[in-house]
Amino acid sequence: MNNLFWALLLLFLVGVLLRMDWVYYLVYVIGGMWVFSHWWIKRSVGKLDVQRQLADHAFLGEKIPVEVRFTNRSWLPLPWLQLQELVPLDLKDALDYSMVISVGSRAVVEHDYTLYCKRRGYYALGPLSLRTGDLFGFVDTVWQTNQIVHITVYPQVLALHKLGLPSRAPFGVIASRQRLFEDPTRLAGVRAYTNGDSQRAIHWKASAHSDSLLVKKFQPAIALNVAIVLDLNREAYPHVGEYGLSEWAIVIAASIASHMVQQRQPVGLITNGLDVVSDQLAAALPSRNGQGQLMSILSLLARLKMHVFAQDLATWLPKQIAHLEWGTTLIVVTPQLDEQALWVLHNAYRRGSQVIVLLCAPQIDLEVLQSRGKRLGIAIYKTIWEKDLEALETLGTG
Repeated sequence: MNNLFWALLLLFLVGVLLRMDWVYYLVYVIGGMWVFSHWWIKRSVGKLDVQRQLADHAFLGEKIPVEVRFTNRSWLPLPWLQLQELVPLDLKDALDYSMVISVGSRAVVEHDYTLYCKRRGYYALGPLSLRTGDLFGFVDTVWQTNQIVHITVYPQVLALHKLGLPSRAPFGVIASRQRLFEDPTRLAGVRAYTNGDSQRAIHWKASAHSDSLLVKKFQPAIALNVAIVLDLNREAYPHVGEYGLSEWAIVIAASIASHMVQQRQPVGLITNGLDVVSDQLAAALPSRNGQGQLMSILSLLARLKMHVFAQDLATWLPKQIAHLEWGTTLIVVTPQLDEQALWVLHNAYRRGSQVIVLLCAPQIDLEVLQSRGKRLGIAIYKTIWEKDLEALETLGTG
């Protein structure tokens, strides 16, 4: 722009000195086009609205359609408009997200593309860089939109169709062969009356029909107030394969949480992982039920990352589980379990919790640890592979 201005000024001086009319004419035409082009582009850009529409959450492996809408509220068209979207590498479904379009006067133009969720996480999409100009090359305007959209990619969730977790709570809504007390809300049939049966349990209609005294039979049931503890301390993971093992631990936690919500049971999450949004230790999610709770847990799991935590599991865990209700099923997902952590979990068992440890990394003394844990009231399972997690479908149902 500055070069053109000085060129016109020099051309004007030449015209003045040589008194050449065609030079004046050339200066007027080019200068007028230069001024008009600047006014045109400035006004059109000021009247251009840019909106991006997309879902801000998705599951791993899904594709997210994105629609970018350009609305020109001016009577002056934009001859060309180049757009460049800044897309995180883990969301890219194409090599380049750059395109050139034309936006007419009082027109609406839409540009569509897709994002591919290749890895769970919390991503920032944008800003959208735009560049436009006139047809003569006098104006070249570059700017960015302030529309930065954050996308949450949930971790993988595996189906656990028959997962049965033991509980110490006497009543609940899940039928179980673990007999604590009968649930009076779950009728299982009738049986003959025996001495000592409560009169409240007599089934009067069935007794009248069979002409003999019958009492109601109820199904045993358990209440699963589940608290998931996820260990994401980098120091606890082996240096070889630490990323893959930590991601697998997150998959385990997400799968169990999803299954518990499907069973309409309250579930919570306690972790020492780092929340990338606040860049601080993630806050615990108290046990609740419902799809809203599941989305909260999955969103937190999507944002978590492994980091070096100063406290080991045995030091950090006691304060985190001190408030748990009696009968809570405590599921600890960790890459390793040592003697100190084992005794911490034993204390939780003595306070009324059912304790289950899922080891997501190889442990040399696993059989010895399982035997010792059994004596201390702690069930320890190896869940290194997906087939190990599928084996949990028979957990607690015997």
